[in-house]
Amino acid sequence: MSLATRKEYMFNMRERYLKAKTRKEKSQILDEVVKMTGYHRKHALQVLNSKTTLFHPKVIKRANPKQYQQSMPIIQKVWEALDYPCAERLHPVLLATAEHLARHGELVLSDQIREELRRISRATLARRIKIWRSPKPKKKTFSQSKALSHLRSQVPIETYHWDEQKPGALEIDLVEHNGGSAIGHFAYTLTVVDVVTG
Repeated sequence: MSLATRKEYMFNMRERYLKAKTRKEKSQILDEVVKMTGYHRKHALQVLNSKTTLFHPKVIKRANPKQYQQSMPIIQKVWEALDYPCAERLHPVLLATAEHLARHGELVLSDQIREELRRISRATLARRIKIWRSPKPKKKTFSQSKALSHLRSQVPIETYHWDEQKPGALEIDLVEHNGGSAIGHFAYTLTVVDVVTG
């Protein structure tokens, strides 16, 4: 069945289906449509009830000229100078860093490029950065639950009855006072408490 024939056939069947009075009659029409077109039953039902289109219309994409072409080399230089940050981190400091690099003779900024750097959105910046290759190695991501289960299997942990009566059962806690970063020097606190004596 050609495309034009199938389209005409489906329009005729849709009219018949919508005029059908009984459920049995509608079911027979649906069976016939499935047999003739090879559609899945649910899809055929949607087409007959006008809940979906018969064929997807061709989407014509407009070829928009890419904006910010002149400022891309500048953005790339700033991105490299800041050690390849993501768009969320680069966007707020883009123009200020470009101005700073221009003052030190690392790049040249025209009024148009300054305006483009001021105007570019974070989303556009993210799309453009995505195609550039960063020399930094990609971080390996892993599931925290997998890491914890692996750690638990290596560290011997002994449990005891919670209602301890004899001194000697200890609770130990180690805390890093690092402000959320394990880089640099910071203090540790090791707390050891006897459960019974406190």
